[in-house]
Amino acid sequence: MRRGFIASVFLGTALLAGALVHAVTPGKLQTYQDWTVGCDNGLACQAVALTTDETLDNALSMVLKRPTGATDPLAIEMSGFTAKAERYRVFIDGKVAVAGTTQIGDDSIKLEGGGAVKLARAMAKGKEMQLVDGSGTGLGSVSLGGISAALRYIDAQQGRAGSRSAVIATGRKMATAKKAMIPVITAKKIIPTNNLPDASALVALSESSPCAADRVGSTEDTAYSLGTGEMGPQALVMLNCGAGAYNVTSGIYVGQRDGGGKWTFAPARFDYGAYGFGEDKSVPLLINSDWDAATQTIGNYNKARGLGDCGSSESWVWDGAMFRMTSATAMRECRGSLDWISVWRAEVRLVP
Repeated sequence: MRRGFIASVFLGTALLAGALVHAVTPGKLQTYQDWTVGCDNGLACQAVALTTDETLDNALSMVLKRPTGATDPLAIEMSGFTAKAERYRVFIDGKVAVAGTTQIGDDSIKLEGGGAVKLARAMAKGKEMQLVDGSGTGLGSVSLGGISAALRYIDAQQGRAGSRSAVIATGRKMATAKKAMIPVITAKKIIPTNNLPDASALVALSESSPCAADRVGSTEDTAYSLGTGEMGPQALVMLNCGAGAYNVTSGIYVGQRDGGGKWTFAPARFDYGAYGFGEDKSVPLLINSDWDAATQTIGNYNKARGLGDCGSSESWVWDGAMFRMTSATAMRECRGSLDWISVWRAEVRLVP
């Protein structure tokens, strides 16, 4: 009965806080042939090259980024090589599109502004791009299938289509772009205490948790101070809920200590995105989670396969009642790219 009461108090507090916060609406990813593109809630957009059967053995990592704002420049980064000469050339369908200088030993080349736009427009008209250094050594190749559609998507999402600031969907209008507001999360800064659940309290929690059956072999549970709430000391508990080849699952609880020193636990509340446990989704689950006391954020890093070229990552800040999402990235295509795309971000202000 006592546990149910505490859980109800936590839930009521979290729902009250949730009514006062922003709605989290992450951006969506789109894939056009050999490119994935997406924009976050702040309309910062990113297009990423994907590996193909033809480029598998000589793939070049390539990312195009553009913030919002009419004058914000396009940026292109090529990486995944080691330069052995001080010059480079970019060929598109056998013709030189751009050329420049680099340093021996560099592992990336960056273009910004007019140079990036020139290359992007040439890419949109081609089928394949190759990067070659000054000695004629190939540094990597990229399929251009879908890049034109990806760039048009960015122009449309940022409100540039039909204007002079568009990359592909250009027009005569003055440079335009949508204005996006980044949510601000204000949270009280935690003052940690030494009041943490002891081993017996964690064992009791683990034995009553829905994930008890998935705790195989050696397990480790951790607890961190969330400072002192209205009802007394609070603690974050990350309960081991099973592991696979490259992912470790944790059930996330918040503990409350009463005046007699007894700890009671309830599933932590998240404003968005934490996975539930079982059909009732009663316990939030995070993958490869970690806690950063300095920023009072908890993170999730879910790899869809061991290479780490697809999956999702998120972070949430503790606001005193619940965890609120501060950032999220994703890559849905398991095709060689380690560049995940931002789909959500918020500004965090910790106050005394």
